[in-house]
Amino acid sequence: MCQRFFIADIGEDELIAVMRAEAARRQRIITGESTVARGEAAPGMIVAALAVGRNGEIGAYPMQWGFHRPDGGLIVNTRSETALEQALLRPTLLQRRCLIPCSWYLEWESRAGHLSLLGDDAPGEAQARIVYALRPKAPGMMYLAAIYRYEADRRLPVFSILTREQAPDISFISDCMPVVFSERHHHAWLRRDGDVRAALRLCEREMACRPVHTPPRAA
Repeated sequence: MCQRFFIADIGEDELIAVMRAEAARRQRIITGESTVARGEAAPGMIVAALAVGRNGEIGAYPMQWGFHRPDGGLIVNTRSETALEQALLRPTLLQRRCLIPCSWYLEWESRAGHLSLLGDDAPGEAQARIVYALRPKAPGMMYLAAIYRYEADRRLPVFSILTREQAPDISFISDCMPVVFSERHHHAWLRRDGDVRAALRLCEREMACRPVHTPPRAA
């Protein structure tokens, strides 16, 4: 699962700041607001997403995290292993792929006998949990693979992050992880004429992780 990721826009992540600014400019044109997240991003927030525009060029666009369900819930993750076989998801996966640039994503590990690093407001606070920041070992920017769609009652497109089986070196944390691309392969995911399965095989499988305290809340 991917329930949180972190967006830093200073230092080595200045490129994210440029993407955020472009997405915020587009959001102001559409909604009159500028609420593109930085810091910790959670479901329901608006973030900068890379996608191919109508002109055929890659740009940063404001998108809200989570497909909306009829019961009011959000579909924040979609399994990459089965998406192509689902009639409702297949067209979206083939035609509307995007990337979410971020600095790292967050995962929680339950571990008996350890104090939670997340504080009292952490999800599942009845269990002791350790939070990890994860990113590819490959250098450069990282991107979370996602699919997006337009919903009738939403002014901005909405997205769901794809997941896959957990990488072996971080399998102690959970059994699945987001599909992550590094700088060297991220364009393969955005190619309109690209092979989805071939692109998925290029995702990063060597991950680095470190235990962290709760990052600052999104601005």
